Amino acid sequence: MVLDGVMTLRALCSGFARIRLITFRRNWFEDAQQETFLLLTSGVKGLVFDPRKNLKNRYRDMVMEALELHRRFPYAVCGHLFFLGKTESALPSKKFGTMLGEAAVLMAGIAQRRLPTDAPELYEEIGILLFGPGDPDPLDLTLGGVPDSLHAASYPHRLVDTFNRRNPFY
Repeated sequence: MVLDGVMTLRALCSGFARIRLITFRRNWFEDAQQETFLLLTSGVKGLVFDPRKNLKNRYRDMVMEALELHRRFPYAVCGHLFFLGKTESALPSKKFGTMLGEAAVLMAGIAQRRLPTDAPELYEEIGILLFGPGDPDPLDLTLGGVPDSLHAASYPHRLVDTFNRRNPFY
């Protein structure tokens, strides 16, 4: 349930359970040859503690995952949800003001892959959310200072819309 941009972890996970992975199987010659294609996937990465040290490493991991998925499945729609700790997001960053600002710039750089012929290291959609362990409202899905195209609140809808645009026959 969404209340003022805050969503419980259980509700968010139940929403993603429906779109986690869609595969298409094609059988030729009475199951003599079978191929499986990845059509839609959503990954999750996060930094709850010490983002100054690990943000660039998580960013590189995400780039490599997208590259590997899109090289193997060039028509797949790949999204990623990025968690950042609430208190750590306000830490200062040299070039971007805060760690949240730095994360937003990095994630915006690898988002918005529109066509299968675009760069394979990009994701079709990315969502950023703040997570506070022990906080009664653990997730903050709509963040100030982050572009609307990176808000976690609209991430599932954007990912499914991208899939529907690219694969209108499913």
